[in-house]
Amino acid sequence: MPTLFETIHSWIGGFTPDQTTRKVLNMSNVNYTPEMVKILEQNAPVDYAKAQDLAKQLDRGVRSIIAKCKREGIEYISKPAPAKKKAAATKVELVGAIAKALDCDADSLSGLEKSTGIALSNLLSNIS
Repeated sequence: MPTLFETIHSWIGGFTPDQTTRKVLNMSNVNYTPEMVKILEQNAPVDYAKAQDLAKQLDRGVRSIIAKCKREGIEYISKPAPAKKKAAATKVELVGAIAKALDCDADSLSGLEKSTGIALSNLLSNIS
């Protein structure tokens, strides 16, 4: 029994389908040949730098290489997340430290906490 494509193909007399016709007829366009997948498997585990090299070698995008590796079960080592910043002292803590360095009550320095953190930090370092 002929497939839907073969039937339509015979109606239009040997017309070669374009991309739109392929999508309508559910004919997928093969993006990666088995040889390309084999190259990806040979370069496992893949990290971002290897993915960039493979993208140039296989004439594909880096994101496409990464997605294909994940889809095929080839180990991909993602970039480590950036380190979180160390928690800085709050303005209230800086005002408290300034008050302690000046040997006065923190309430007498009200409004100082509205200054920038850098200014408070510089003031504390110059007092100490």
